[in-house]
Amino acid sequence: MSITAVNHRAARDGIRLGASLADARAALPELVSRPAEPIRDQRSLIRLARWLGRYGPARNRDGIDGVWIDITGVAHLFGGEEQLLADLIQRLSSFGITPHAGLAGTLGAAHALARFSATGRVPAIAPPNSEKTALAALPIAGLRLEPDTVVLLKRLGLRRIGQLYDVPRAALEQRFHAGYAAKSKARDRARPSFAGKQDTAGQVGAGQVGAVLTRLDQMLGLKAEPRRPLDTLPALSVRRTWAEPLISAEALDGEIAGLVEELCDALKAQALGVRQLCLTLYRADGTIGSVQAGFCSATCEWRHMMRLLREKLSTLDAGFGIDMTVLDGHGAERTAPLQTSLGTQAGLVHNGAAVLLIDRLSNRLGANSIYGLAAQASHIPERAQSRQTAGAPIHKNAAQQARPGAPRPAFLLQLPEPIRVMAEVPEGIPKHFIWRRVRHLVVKGEGPERIEPEWWRGLGVTQPNIAATRDYYHLENESGARFWVFRAGLYQSTEAQGPPRWFVHGLFG
Repeated sequence: MSITAVNHRAARDGIRLGASLADARAALPELVSRPAEPIRDQRSLIRLARWLGRYGPARNRDGIDGVWIDITGVAHLFGGEEQLLADLIQRLSSFGITPHAGLAGTLGAAHALARFSATGRVPAIAPPNSEKTALAALPIAGLRLEPDTVVLLKRLGLRRIGQLYDVPRAALEQRFHAGYAAKSKARDRARPSFAGKQDTAGQVGAGQVGAVLTRLDQMLGLKAEPRRPLDTLPALSVRRTWAEPLISAEALDGEIAGLVEELCDALKAQALGVRQLCLTLYRADGTIGSVQAGFCSATCEWRHMMRLLREKLSTLDAGFGIDMTVLDGHGAERTAPLQTSLGTQAGLVHNGAAVLLIDRLSNRLGANSIYGLAAQASHIPERAQSRQTAGAPIHKNAAQQARPGAPRPAFLLQLPEPIRVMAEVPEGIPKHFIWRRVRHLVVKGEGPERIEPEWWRGLGVTQPNIAATRDYYHLENESGARFWVFRAGLYQSTEAQGPPRWFVHGLFG
């Protein structure tokens, strides 16, 4: 068992990371130890990263003990970069965390400054375009390399980052090759040799040199470094801070209304709308609360946004007070101008009311609880439409291709149900039929409407009778109920599928 973390007092008494627990207890009998909980530590670090969203929307974990934040476009809200770092350190210190902060133009440079330059409450800041000078004196471990590579660099006499600046790549590869070969020979002398051994010193040396140079280029901004934020970055974001935390619901509602209005103005200035809002409240005790509101179509209407957000604000607790609120807009889309004259006003009002209703139901019941039917390019009734989330875009080409010429029932059975039919002529309109043990006398009938099967779906498969040619009829019984029935198969057909069968497929309103 080894030491994975120490506090300041233990470090002052000589306890070091990686040391054996038995050796540490022998050197310091009064040492108090606790089992390590790496999974719980990771969860706590993710919660901290979410709370640090107050300093920038793009942030995530950095290793097992750090968090990176992209403060681009946010620092001026705190009065500058120095004031932002001072606020961050002060708040983390009030939570019982001793932060080591570094600020630079690249993630690698900030990582090295935070871990190998900053001490205590004094952050290390590299001025713009001066990372090379600020990092020169830092140890080689600041390059985020594998431990074996760091040890090998130190054996080669490269202990500071600045020593790598002027070393040519070819010379560095030769030194790595020589260092790795010497290490391999020393290891081989300590163990028996075996047949078929292959020398990989050159390959390993080249690979390690590539890793070193890649990390160095990323640190100096010469090569891009991919970063994956914790959450999806918003298209637009607005925020407000207060010197005194807000506690009352009335004050919070007014401030949120101002935030929504500010976001709407920014969206209208760019002719944009958003499909989702995320409101995050940062409490004074270091916790956060958030609510989301989704829209079936991109919108920038203040009243609609506020109506949906107010329905969810009651689920949030102000706690010890809220000192910052951030409103993010996701899924930005270009909004087309709407024509409000020449007789289109009534249609716009009707469509707008439907959109408002869908949004309110989706936010109350969940987006997956509200769905609609979209047309598909198929003449088979059960395949002519698909179930999709309400408000999802509809492909107009598929809808036009699948548009039937005859009317369709308002209610379609999930599966056609067989019936017994009596007709005056084999392929004529039924005289009466029996469905679910009830006899229906047909007083009116219309048809047939022939729908051929989609033959390409049954290639290599024995088709059931229900997949044969269908003749649909619109029937009305003596009580006024209207049915949509079809005959599967043709009487003159020579296919070995048995005689034609009749089914009920839908009911008209």
